[in-house]
Amino acid sequence: MEPPEPSALRRLLRPRDGPKSEQRFRMIFVMGAMGGSRHSRPMNDLARIDPNLAVKDLLARHPGLSSALAAHGLDTCCGGMHPLADACAAKGLDLREVVSDLEDALAALESHSIVPPTTSIRDLLRRFPATREVLERYGLGDCGGADGPDEPLAWFATVHRLPVDEFLRDVREAAARDAAAAPEPEPSKSGSPFSPHFIIGSLFLTLTLGATTGMINLIHIAAGGDVPIDHRQIHGHTQVLGFATLFLMGIAYHALPRILGIGGARQGRSVRWSFWLMFGGVLLRNAGQPFGLLPVGRLLSLLSAAMELTSGLLFARFVFALLRKVRAGKYDRTDPLLRFVRAGTLYFLAAMLLLAAQGLWLGGHVDTVLPAALNEPFYFAALYGFLLAWIYGFGHRIVSLFLGVGPAVRGTSGAALALQAAGVASTLSSWAPGIGNSAALWLRDAGLAGVALSAAVYLLGNGFLWRRPVFPMMRTPGAPTIAIRCAFGGLGLWSILELSGVILSRATRIPAQNLWWADAARHTFTVGFLTLLIVGMSFRILPVFSGKTLWSPRLAYATYGLLLLGSAMRLLQYPAAFRPLFYVIGSYMGIPVVLALVLYVVNLVRTMRGRPETRRRAPVTATRPAFASTLPVR
Repeated sequence: MEPPEPSALRRLLRPRDGPKSEQRFRMIFVMGAMGGSRHSRPMNDLARIDPNLAVKDLLARHPGLSSALAAHGLDTCCGGMHPLADACAAKGLDLREVVSDLEDALAALESHSIVPPTTSIRDLLRRFPATREVLERYGLGDCGGADGPDEPLAWFATVHRLPVDEFLRDVREAAARDAAAAPEPEPSKSGSPFSPHFIIGSLFLTLTLGATTGMINLIHIAAGGDVPIDHRQIHGHTQVLGFATLFLMGIAYHALPRILGIGGARQGRSVRWSFWLMFGGVLLRNAGQPFGLLPVGRLLSLLSAAMELTSGLLFARFVFALLRKVRAGKYDRTDPLLRFVRAGTLYFLAAMLLLAAQGLWLGGHVDTVLPAALNEPFYFAALYGFLLAWIYGFGHRIVSLFLGVGPAVRGTSGAALALQAAGVASTLSSWAPGIGNSAALWLRDAGLAGVALSAAVYLLGNGFLWRRPVFPMMRTPGAPTIAIRCAFGGLGLWSILELSGVILSRATRIPAQNLWWADAARHTFTVGFLTLLIVGMSFRILPVFSGKTLWSPRLAYATYGLLLLGSAMRLLQYPAAFRPLFYVIGSYMGIPVVLALVLYVVNLVRTMRGRPETRRRAPVTATRPAFASTLPVR
């Protein structure tokens, strides 16, 4: 609720002043209002504004009060030699009212100086605990643990698409009321704190049944052995659902309500059920599919699909419920974030339906190998539909702020969304029963080209690879922005590889769509883009969620380098078509990837177990450029 306007100001703001004058003076007083009735203050409490002080001396001491004095028709005419009390008497003004308004204007000026836009939320809460209520009211109260995130105030407001001027006004009002107080801030009781179950579970699965088994399989193949196809399928299943999807779900459950401005309302037991169903379903799939020749194996595979499908439906219900609750005026229906998240969740449901069909097939057949018609479209819908669309959405809203590059070129988000939708639909339809081989191959290639083109358009529009920061950003330990840029470089490389494969296979006699090259391109996406992006974003986001700082920046650099090395080694499958030695060398790519994940887990665990950061940020100096939001705030 806005504080009351001074009665004198209401009398002075006549229609002849115009809307601009009214807005200017209204901002002066409303931003600095201290709450309560101004006229209830005794004169002896107004010590900072001395009525016996000459007007010129008053302005020399407080230059920012010139506009407030002008609102009452006071200035330095006649040299400003007369005391304020005499000037008010000469104009027939109520001295108490004028002094009260000047006090409020002075408080507004002081609050602006002590809470500049670049103040970190952590410093804000430490110095002015009363501002916690404002943060909670805007849905930011439970971010960053009890001490708050070490992020610039206006930047964090822009991430959450808040009206920055209004938000800063409310924060400064609270800070002005609390300027003399410095008690220990109380932990926020609103919302739900960040839960690491999804993150821990996804890392456990990839280090045991996902990336590690993939590394073992590759080394076994390089040594001349053979790996059963069902083992390769459960490796891919674990990486897609157990690692990438589970990780994204954990971030989405915590971050999406806050990004949409709904706040961190408690989600109840459905979140825990969603985690355990997905986690347990992936475990059962690993236990059931290799033993599909036995009744118990088929039963476990069927139960696995049922659990994963239920988890997926709970997650989709959560997402669509949030999209329905978005506050009017903050996001419209055409906003890229909402469109990408909505489309990505629909692709996720399509992948879950294919997953249910997989469970029914495994439960009803005495076989351990899924047919390609059920396996390949599942991968495509999950990787290039669900995960990629969500990354598009969060990248448009969050990555652009992390990198400081500003908004995307107008129209590119819509073009990327349309190309991706056409590509996913084309590829999924290519596996429909009754379609001839020639038509199916055309649909497959068209779908792959469509999604690859969507990535190219998205990167060109956002400029994550080459655009320099256009507004100042806080540096964070571990240089996660380097990893994020490299990850989107991996996405660009994947796009080039896929488009080149489609063009070569159609325009030449080169069999560019062979399994070796397709596998290399897919791992460029999953390792060079998806995994590296998860690492970079988590090093940037998770310390903010927990109120901690990164434990070891050096381990972070080593993690980035090892992931890039592993992705580059997988690309040796391209020359391996001509020299088998390259395949042997590339088969050891799992070693640096698994080592990178181990370093990542160690760094993340030590970070999450550490104490909240208590160091104070250096004060903002006059030479530091002011924060300027480059994204629209509705």
